[in-house]
Amino acid sequence: METTNVKEKKTFKKSEDTLDIVEQANYSTVSEEYNKAFKAWRNQKNNDYAFRCRKKQKETVYIEGKGYHSPNPAAEERRAMIRINLILGMGIFCYLLIENLLAAILMGIAQLAGLDVGYCYSDGTVFGNQTAVLIILMLKTILKFLVPILIFRFTFHLPRRVAYHIKIDVLHEFPTTIGVTLIVFSVANIWLAFSPINFLSLSTLGEAYYAVSYMQPSYQIFYLAFELLMVCILNELLIHGEALHVLRQFGDWYAIVITALLAVCISHSYVTILMELTFSIITGISVLRSGSLLPSMVSRILYHLLLFAMFTLEIRSDRSHDYRLLLMLLIFAAGLLLCLIFIRPRRNYPGLVTQKHYLTLRERIKTIFHLGPLMIIFCLCIILMIIEVIF
Repeated sequence: METTNVKEKKTFKKSEDTLDIVEQANYSTVSEEYNKAFKAWRNQKNNDYAFRCRKKQKETVYIEGKGYHSPNPAAEERRAMIRINLILGMGIFCYLLIENLLAAILMGIAQLAGLDVGYCYSDGTVFGNQTAVLIILMLKTILKFLVPILIFRFTFHLPRRVAYHIKIDVLHEFPTTIGVTLIVFSVANIWLAFSPINFLSLSTLGEAYYAVSYMQPSYQIFYLAFELLMVCILNELLIHGEALHVLRQFGDWYAIVITALLAVCISHSYVTILMELTFSIITGISVLRSGSLLPSMVSRILYHLLLFAMFTLEIRSDRSHDYRLLLMLLIFAAGLLLCLIFIRPRRNYPGLVTQKHYLTLRERIKTIFHLGPLMIIFCLCIILMIIEVIF
């Protein structure tokens, strides 16, 4: 008995002296498969984008020119954050570059091929041959999302079970997310009920409608359906597929807030900034709680459909302004009803994971705004918003 007690004490002391950040992390609140896949990704020795620090208190590592040093969790966390921010900034920069320049380049190629197309440099619209314009617009939409997604995919190498899981692990999160989306939509857009100007023309489908407004109805319907589905799906794959999960190793709330800021950068519109920020936070929470991208994709599609429905009512009816407030109240009531039905206290309810971190809030903010592509993107988006206000 005495020998057993001594062994138990020695084992306990060893676990106290050993620090393993990856093993301390627990992502099994939704799926154990996710937990294993994510930990395996973080434990890869050649993974430069994983925050991992495994050490014993008396263990030191020799660094050439610096001598013997003990592994520092705070330094490892900062280093991983800076590397990830570098790639995120590069990806979003490619998105903005393609969005603002690709249409002009494709238009020039189409003109060299003898197609009747033109480009308006004041507002960035393409006009002319309807089929050619439709192909140019669709190609721009696909590439502006696909390029940063591929950059993240081939850099981070996240397991598909982690980044692109579609099967819902917690079913009641689906209707709950829809209900919260309706509430957020009505609250974030309540100011539109009192605005004399139709700002919804600056939404995703509002801009898409004006881009193809001169086309035949069949072309318009096809392009609007394409924009609705493709933009919503690719947006979620980019923001809540790749970016959210690679940032999750620094804490769930950290990942949700940073991806919400990235979503604002993608929209870079002063009109939709509040809508996009709040909506991205809600869908980010939904992805982590449900274990699936499906609720966030469906919610984003619904969100854009509601915006476009309000937009079309504005342009087709002179009296629609009188019913804005009533419409918002009905949407709010529908969302509240769904939440009352499906949000109930349950055992083992999946919550957000609070990871142990070693940087203070001030140090984290300083690291986020560390000079690099991500900081440049934030500044560039502010400039784009100012330009939008002026012109």
